[in-house]
Amino acid sequence: MALHSIKMRSSKDNKHISGAENIIDEENLEIAVSQLIKRALTHSKGKAENINIKIEKLDEDKITYLEPLKVTTVEVENHIEGFECVKHLLNKLGIDDRKSDKVLKIFKEAPNMRGSILLDINTLERLEPDKERGIRVTYMDFENFNTNRLTKESGHNTHFIEALALATKVINCPCIIGEICYSDDPNYTAGYISSKKYGYVRFPHLKQLGDESGGRIFLYDSSLDNVKDCLEYIEKSKTIIRNNISQQGYMTYEESLNL
Repeated sequence: MALHSIKMRSSKDNKHISGAENIIDEENLEIAVSQLIKRALTHSKGKAENINIKIEKLDEDKITYLEPLKVTTVEVENHIEGFECVKHLLNKLGIDDRKSDKVLKIFKEAPNMRGSILLDINTLERLEPDKERGIRVTYMDFENFNTNRLTKESGHNTHFIEALALATKVINCPCIIGEICYSDDPNYTAGYISSKKYGYVRFPHLKQLGDESGGRIFLYDSSLDNVKDCLEYIEKSKTIIRNNISQQGYMTYEESLNL
């Protein structure tokens, strides 16, 4: 049965409320659209007044299937410990103290955007064509996606499932060495850093409860590829993630600093 991409964007008073997408078969289109509309109307950031839904039939020959990143949770006590672990992993990925401090400063101080920051780790230059919008990761989902089933099977919420799908797609881009993210949902404090080397490393606390700030930064190595190909992959390639989410690993804050 033909697969379709569904994208939802919602806003209130010209402020972004929620965005999400699925890749779904034709039989389940109506259910998927209803779930996305309900999400926009019941979001913790407010009830959306404007909801835009886009449905697009996909060429299945152009879809790439990927295995999900390995997941590890680091049991930090607060967001301060969380960011200390993030900085440690940036160092382990070859980004020295001086640059990692600047990376985290750019990440924390960036205003909430619909998209993500694309940062050259060599020059620390932001490379998004539109600095206010950022770049959007699109056309990715888990195989045969069903939010309720997959969240029950994995033991995680929708935030985690969607972030893992996005991170898996992005980290499979040859020129992206890592990603850092936390949600702008004030009721969701978790965040993560992902990389080819360590997979998806999740922290229950990367911000304080009630904080509406959030963002995502892609760490781009300009020595490996060119920006045009990177943007083409992130924004236009079609990707489906296999449902076999690996058994989650856990480690303490102290253990993470010994990686």
